[in-house]
Amino acid sequence: MINLFVTSDKKGAGKTYISAGIAATMQSFGYSTGYFKPVQTDSEVRAGFTVSRDVAFVKTIDPFVNTAVSYSLKEDLIPSIAAEKEGIQISPQILIKDYLNLRKKSDIIITEACSGILTPISSEINTIDLIKAMKMSILIIAEFSPDVLENVLLMVSTAKLHGFDVRGVIINKYFTSLNENAKQLPSMIEKYAKVPILGIVPLKEENILPTELIDTILHSIDLEGLFGMQIPQMN
Repeated sequence: MINLFVTSDKKGAGKTYISAGIAATMQSFGYSTGYFKPVQTDSEVRAGFTVSRDVAFVKTIDPFVNTAVSYSLKEDLIPSIAAEKEGIQISPQILIKDYLNLRKKSDIIITEACSGILTPISSEINTIDLIKAMKMSILIIAEFSPDVLENVLLMVSTAKLHGFDVRGVIINKYFTSLNENAKQLPSMIEKYAKVPILGIVPLKEENILPTELIDTILHSIDLEGLFGMQIPQMN
């Protein structure tokens, strides 16, 4: 079974939205699904405790998805900087332990990055090191912008240079009415990055119901291509 490391070309591209939708959809098919957030920045503070916004969102979509977060940090900064400001040392051993514990009870793991694949997590480990340690395949979430094509090409090139399996790209918040570049973006990514477009998701993220998100995933994303397997419930 392929486990996914979900990353993006820029902050706000919709990693959590897509990750939650995929997790809930696969859970609905009978696969025990886990969602792992190694480091959450910009956490909420509730009753004196820091709470992962992304884990909370996943649970609102499907409370039965297994979830884990290793570090919840308050500052909306790069993980290594946010941890330093709070006097916290992020331990690679804890990240791997939490991932392995989640994997024991899950058929599929979806791990969501803070941002890109080069982001430093601590002085001891960066995102690339974490992907290697967890032996995950990469899914890139992209949102249209003037720089999106070059950003995706750089991410794919870097991932392949390190020997990672790049499953493909999902384009989120996509509207062809933006301009001609937007219309050509899917074909340009496939041509130059040489990875498949696994989905084009047009809907906005705000206030979406769980059933609506699952329906969007089913109609917008090639799940069988993403996981490299036939899903009996879809046939």
